[in-house]
Amino acid sequence: MKKISEELYKTYFHLIILFAISYIGILLFFISYIDRDANGDLRALDSFITYEVSEFDKKIHLGKTLPELFDDALEECPDILGTNVIFLYKGQIFVKNDEDLKILDKVDLEEHSGKIRSYGYFNYQYLTKYISVKGKAPIYVILLKDMRNERRMVVNLLIVSLIIGFITLYAGVNISRKFYAKFEDSLKKLKHTTNSINLDTLGDKFTTDNNFIEFDTIMSSYKKMLKRLKDQTDVQIDFVNNASHELKTPIFIISGYINMIKRWGLENKEITKEAITAIDDEVKTMSKLMTKLLFLAKGDVNEIDNSKIEIVSLFNEIIQELSIIYPKQEIDLDVRNIVIYSDEFLLRQLFLNLIENAIKYGKGQKITIRGFLDNGLRIEIMDRGEGIGEDDLKYIYDKFFRVDKGRSREMGSHGLGLAIVKKITEVLNIDINIVSKLDIGTRVILNIPLEK
Repeated sequence: MKKISEELYKTYFHLIILFAISYIGILLFFISYIDRDANGDLRALDSFITYEVSEFDKKIHLGKTLPELFDDALEECPDILGTNVIFLYKGQIFVKNDEDLKILDKVDLEEHSGKIRSYGYFNYQYLTKYISVKGKAPIYVILLKDMRNERRMVVNLLIVSLIIGFITLYAGVNISRKFYAKFEDSLKKLKHTTNSINLDTLGDKFTTDNNFIEFDTIMSSYKKMLKRLKDQTDVQIDFVNNASHELKTPIFIISGYINMIKRWGLENKEITKEAITAIDDEVKTMSKLMTKLLFLAKGDVNEIDNSKIEIVSLFNEIIQELSIIYPKQEIDLDVRNIVIYSDEFLLRQLFLNLIENAIKYGKGQKITIRGFLDNGLRIEIMDRGEGIGEDDLKYIYDKFFRVDKGRSREMGSHGLGLAIVKKITEVLNIDINIVSKLDIGTRVILNIPLEK
């Protein structure tokens, strides 16, 4: 039989080892990142020098001398922290910063493989190049990256971490001993009592004789806590799964705009402005989404907003958002400019779920959205994809139900989309009907009241 005290110390020791391994991993990653960052600086410098050298023949033809070209290149060279450029020509040295000339005798000028090499551990990284200019003597270029500041940073970080680690280890061992000594007797009694409790005996009375009031308080509330947890478990699971399902789309949209900024935003301020505005809107949408999911979990109908909604504008916004995730998807929108009064956020989530389902299961075929007045607003969303079998149609609103579980997992489906759709239609008093045939497609028909 193991002792709790021994297990407590063993657990603490394991935590220390785990912390040490994690820290070493982080430190190695940090060192690797610094090394890659230094390589990136040299590559950037290499790209600039390569471009400058490619212009030498043309500039010499215009009357420039090589020393002048070297000076121009050094003057225009990007000011990247710790980097340096050295030109060697006919025994002459042209350098951006002469503090690094001491490394010249350590550099192999005959190595021109384009590979970045190191001198010392976190001392210097360098890249050598041979330049041939018509009618001129050989030119050697050395690109340097001074790594000494990075080395000092790593060493200082390691020293500080070791000191903090040893202090933490010593303090932790002593705190653990004192902590265990204070409540060992009460813990034994509490362990005996809790071991006698199970789901079948939750209603039985039990008493404890502990040295601490807190233990008695915990045991007296234990039964009530278990009952509350049991009642709330299903609601919590629903909320977590609904949230994970619904947050996926705005996260993909934000990711799409971030990629847009990375690719074009640095040159095009309008794209950056558009992306930032869209990301801000999606963050606000996610905030509202959490509030609405909490509301759906509680079933509180008093929090529904009733606002004016232009259906065409709403669909256009949704289609634009989905085009970021599914850029190749063709969507045919045929909706009259109808105004209704309802909860815009819930209605957006309803349409977003249905259209995204049509895209996922539509086999890349065109999706058609029609909208017209027919005793209210009638919306039809049609795809020409896989369809749903007659036997499966009656289960499509069940939570976690998926027609093709293997394929649904590939598409990231949790079987929650239509369950959320059903809940929203109930809250907004919308009639929904789904008609589907295998290998033909699916049509979703919504009858939406013009006013809530």
